[in-house]
Amino acid sequence: MAKNAVSKLAKLMADEKVIAILKATKDKDGLTSKEISKRVNIPTNQLYYTVKKMTDEGLLEVTQKKNIKNFQEFYYSSYQMTHSDPQLGLDDSEIEKLGVNISAEWVEQHSQEVAQMILFQTQQFLEAMQAELKDYAKSPNNNQIHSGSIHSTWKLSPENEKKLWQKIIKLISETEEESKGQETRNVNVLIERWVQNPDENLHDNK
Repeated sequence: MAKNAVSKLAKLMADEKVIAILKATKDKDGLTSKEISKRVNIPTNQLYYTVKKMTDEGLLEVTQKKNIKNFQEFYYSSYQMTHSDPQLGLDDSEIEKLGVNISAEWVEQHSQEVAQMILFQTQQFLEAMQAELKDYAKSPNNNQIHSGSIHSTWKLSPENEKKLWQKIIKLISETEEESKGQETRNVNVLIERWVQNPDENLHDNK
């Protein structure tokens, strides 16, 4: 996929307006632009471009079309992206309260886009870190270094793995809430997790 296409999806998912619309349109039947406007407190004329982009990228789908006099009204839903199939795992209620929990089905259908988006975001991190290190080399100052990463492996039960994930998301949300009223900047955080196949762990049980 072209970098521009990946950048487009990454920028959409980083937009607070997009996240608000995804959360507001989880119902399977969908909402009209006017209904979305009321839910997210954004004027309708400021939603058209964003809703169109989201529809083009598959974040929203048109579920209904109704003719009202000479006007055609569209209903938009994020159900396909945000609902979870019980067979694929229970909804994470904590994450649902704080943001958008993307369904496994949507990820499977857009696996290439999601993988490329993660790679693009990782590249952004590397570029930011390199730029900061160059500035630091010219004028050493620890306050100039904002990029950082943590890599580790823990032995967790499935239940505690889920709890850890919930705590991380909750901590980020609470910290953002505490920052309200203060001078703020955009801090990008990319958290990845995966479970290693026990057969691949050469150090276990040795």
